[in-house]
Amino acid sequence: MKLADLLAADRVLLGIDGTTVREAAGPLVRAVVAGGRASDPAGLEALLADSLPREAVTVGQQAFLLHFRTDAVTSLTAALGVTNVLIHRQHDPLKESRILLLLLAPPRQAAHALRALGAFARELADEDLVDALHGATDPAAVLALPGFDREIPADLAVRDVMTVRPVTVGPEDTLGGALGLMLRHDENALPVVAESGEVLGQVTYGEVLQYLLPSYAKRLSGEMRPGGVVDPRDRPVREIMDRTVLCLSDDQRLADAAAVLVNKRLERVLVVRDGQLVGLLTREGIVRRLFG
Repeated sequence: MKLADLLAADRVLLGIDGTTVREAAGPLVRAVVAGGRASDPAGLEALLADSLPREAVTVGQQAFLLHFRTDAVTSLTAALGVTNVLIHRQHDPLKESRILLLLLAPPRQAAHALRALGAFARELADEDLVDALHGATDPAAVLALPGFDREIPADLAVRDVMTVRPVTVGPEDTLGGALGLMLRHDENALPVVAESGEVLGQVTYGEVLQYLLPSYAKRLSGEMRPGGVVDPRDRPVREIMDRTVLCLSDDQRLADAAAVLVNKRLERVLVVRDGQLVGLLTREGIVRRLFG
C-alpha cells in the first residue's frame, strides 16, 4: 500500500482558514465524515476536541501530524490540509506550519498506523515536497506528487516508536545538574552527548548513589568538615558517567529491538543515526504505542 492510497481527492483540502491546529483540523474531520469514512461522526469530533493538543506531532517546521486510534473509523484513513497562513498549536506558538495531516485508525490497525505515520513524517520532512504542497491548487495533482507514491513499510522500525528529542546532558555538566534534570523530567538515566551529537555515555541513579550517598552519610554523621573537599555534586559527568552504553539504529526492525530489550533485561536503549543520538526506545513506549 502506498501513502496516496490512504488519501483521496475529497480529503485533500487546499486553502484552509484558521490560525491554530484545532481550527484547521475541523475541515479535515468534516471531510472524513462527508466521505463516509467515519462510523461514528459524533464520536470522532468529540475525540478530536478532547485529545487534539496531545496528539499533534511536529515534523520540524514542515508539518503537523495528528494521529488517533479510535473506533470512530473502520479502517486506516488520512486527510491532508494546506492552510492559507501559518498555524500553530494553541499553547505552542513557536511551532508553525501550513501543512496538517490527520491520520485515523481503528485500534486493531495500530501497527499499520504507526508505519504509515512514520512514512508520512519522513516524506513531509522533504523540503521539495513541502514547497510543492504550498503551491498546489489541485488535490488530484497533490496525490500524484513524488513522495506520496512511497510504499508503506511492511515492518515497524525503531524510528516509528521511539521517543524523539530525549533529555540529555553534556560531558561538562555537573552531577548535581544532571540529578536535577532526572528528577524534573522523571528520568532514571540521561544520555551524555557531545556537541556533535555523539553519544559518550550515560549517567544513571547508580552513579548518583555511588558518588552522592557517601558524602550525604558523612554529613548526617557529622564526619564531613567544610572546606578542602570538592562537593561531588560539582563533578562533571564525564568523570563519573557509565561509558558502556548499548545503542540501536533507528532503522532496525522493531521486533529485533524489542527482543534485545527483553533478552538483556533492559528498560530502555539509546537510538542513533549516523553515530548521532536521535531517540530513545523503552519497553513502556513500545507497549503504549502498540497496545495502549
